[in-house]
Amino acid sequence: MTKRTRVCLVSLNCLLLASAQAEVRVFVQEENRAASIKYECTGGEVVRAFALDVSVDRGQIIGVFNYFKGESTPTAQGYGIFPAAFRDCITVGNGTNINWEVPGYTPLATVGDRPADTLPGLNSSGVTLEFGGLWDPAVPGAVPPATGTLCTLQISQAATLSVAANLSRGGVIPASSDITITPAFTGAFVDPAFPAITGTTLTNGVITINFVGGELIRAAALGGVWVGTGNTNGVYTESVKQGGSAFYRVRHGLAPAFPAITGLTLTNGVITINFVGGELVSAETLGSGWAGTGQTNGVYVEPVGQVGSKFFRVRRR
Repeated sequence: MTKRTRVCLVSLNCLLLASAQAEVRVFVQEENRAASIKYECTGGEVVRAFALDVSVDRGQIIGVFNYFKGESTPTAQGYGIFPAAFRDCITVGNGTNINWEVPGYTPLATVGDRPADTLPGLNSSGVTLEFGGLWDPAVPGAVPPATGTLCTLQISQAATLSVAANLSRGGVIPASSDITITPAFTGAFVDPAFPAITGTTLTNGVITINFVGGELIRAAALGGVWVGTGNTNGVYTESVKQGGSAFYRVRHGLAPAFPAITGLTLTNGVITINFVGGELVSAETLGSGWAGTGQTNGVYVEPVGQVGSKFFRVRRR
């Protein structure tokens, strides 16, 4: 490794201690039943480093893979410098070649470096990740791309993943100190199970369907409209009707990705709202704060008052 590279690595570690902002979207996206952590630069800015906290609301994060390693060059670009793992795993000699394929060289942060601001790591509900970019500024083709995947996480069960800046390590750090912009973080629901019906039983006129990987949906005929049951917990029961038929399958994920109100009915002074994609929220006026109803299963019922008004929308979970 050259002297220039060693100096750049020292500078990168210093940058991770600084507070900075960048106009970058950092988001979770389900890919092949795993959670990819992605970024997108929206205004032409270049990021030097990412320090992120990723957590699940249930289960554990059990693996990390699909990450770039090493220096960004014209032939291979990315954020492949992981400060803690570089310190602990990489041997720097007098030459310019480094073996990046050594055990333990991953973007996982070390809890002991900052115990108060580091998530526990693999086989827990959260990980802290460190990604740095190192390239020759005289070679434009070596700069990491404006969009890409930082890594992919394997989780133990269906969960909603959240991503946020790890502030003690700097969060999202621009390559230029002249940039002062705010990053945006977006989580997502990810289900590692392959959608499938795993078993059925019929007892005393009641069918029980066991399933994994999403929401159980049904149709009255194979060529008919598939309707969500609202059930994602893996067990569904229904009374069997005489002379009828029903077909079932599993739709991957909790619900359609786009949150929306799909229907409204008013009967005997009671309004029923059907919705998908999150939690139904309400407000007394359009300019007031939105309050959660606590309802996420797709059906909400409320008596209608004699006077006044109310507004509803769906907030993505």
